[in-house]
Amino acid sequence: MLEFQSITPALREQIHPVLYAADGHGSEYSFANLFFWGEQKVAFLEGKPVFLSRFGRWTSYQVPQDCDLKQAVTLLRQDAKERKLPFRLFGVTPKEVQELSCLFPREFAFRSARDSFDYVYDIHRLAELAGKKLQAKRNHCNRFEAAYPNYEVLPLTQELLPICRDFAENWFTAHAQNHLHTNFDGEKIALSRAFDHFEELKMEGILLCTEDGVMGFSMGNRIREDTFDVNFEKALAEVNGAYPMVNREFARSIREKYPEVRFLNREDDMGIAGLRQAKESYFPDILLEKYIGEEIR
Repeated sequence: MLEFQSITPALREQIHPVLYAADGHGSEYSFANLFFWGEQKVAFLEGKPVFLSRFGRWTSYQVPQDCDLKQAVTLLRQDAKERKLPFRLFGVTPKEVQELSCLFPREFAFRSARDSFDYVYDIHRLAELAGKKLQAKRNHCNRFEAAYPNYEVLPLTQELLPICRDFAENWFTAHAQNHLHTNFDGEKIALSRAFDHFEELKMEGILLCTEDGVMGFSMGNRIREDTFDVNFEKALAEVNGAYPMVNREFARSIREKYPEVRFLNREDDMGIAGLRQAKESYFPDILLEKYIGEEIR
């Protein structure tokens, strides 16, 4: 078996460059997300990382990057066999479906993972909310600005993280009461890890404040040369315009700091109807397809 180990912030400099170069992939090809979510582990094949992910009983590997693909997948298949696990590849791009089908003809079945498609947006559209399609979002922002003309947008710093923690805890408490069938435990753990290792993971974010207090925050990290990933976003849904304002202001802050960034990846909807509707309401420029590849036995 391969020698998999837990992913820790200390491994970022060894892993991040390989994932950063993984053009065309979704947010799961991000060091921060690998560290935040589930029980994910890494092994190294000739210095290149390969990943084994476990979410409850679900296990999968990622398509290896920057290596001999056939050799690496063959080794991962052998690892799965020795661990008595079904061999799955998650986050497979359409291009990789073709490559793997050629390398391993009739050995894998691929199926669409629609609930895991990433919603990717042109950063200028989210920063300006221009056009007829986003008129409603502009209206919400206008109402917020009218109600709170002295609002502030603060860059997240280590000193402000305790405020975000408190806000998030209150958000989870309120939503647990209103969404009795939704389990927020995984997200709580992920967000706690983000707070605990904010600087180590090169996280960035904003805090939206008014005279009435904190209205919301957003945080993420740069995952490709042209793409910034929005990992977490929380706001007061009962305040008209709070969510659109956090979305817009974070886009503006990232655009100002990184003018070369073209896209914001707002990740997937996990198959949650309300979340899908919210993400679709911003009309993504790219709905990033992902596939699951499963070994045919």
